[in-house]
Amino acid sequence: MSESKGRGNFFFRWLELILKALVIIGNGLMLLLVFGQVITRYVFNYTPSFGEELARYLFVWVVFLSLPLVARYGGHMAIETLTSRVHGATLKFLNIMADLFTIAFLAIMVVCGIQMVMRTSYQTSPAMMIPMSWVYAVIPFGCAVMLLYVVMNLIDVLKTPANALKQERP
Repeated sequence: MSESKGRGNFFFRWLELILKALVIIGNGLMLLLVFGQVITRYVFNYTPSFGEELARYLFVWVVFLSLPLVARYGGHMAIETLTSRVHGATLKFLNIMADLFTIAFLAIMVVCGIQMVMRTSYQTSPAMMIPMSWVYAVIPFGCAVMLLYVVMNLIDVLKTPANALKQERP
């Protein structure tokens, strides 16, 4: 993906740093929580009620905050059986179609994620008693940021001449 100039570039670099930091912190907290759960269960024969629940919610957050980062670096799974055999305009068409389908899917995820956040705003988690909307808020956020990256990629693909495209995407 080509780097845009100016303020947009600064915004996306800042956003990427924030996402990376949150994913690292979330993974670290999950590791500590699960390790602590194991130690307290087998050494002290006691398990805090919030640990397993918090680790589960952190996992959801880490997954949805990682989605935009993976999209930014083109690391999502792809079936390259067809794209490895085509070149030029056909490859450009397939890349455009893949991005359009991804955009449609992510738009649905953002809308449905917002609906889920609104529907769960009155529910609380069993152990920690936090609003469940806090847990689900990461779904529309992560999908919206990933949507931005996919739109940027689509713009780059549209700008790139067909004969300059390579099999591997950004």
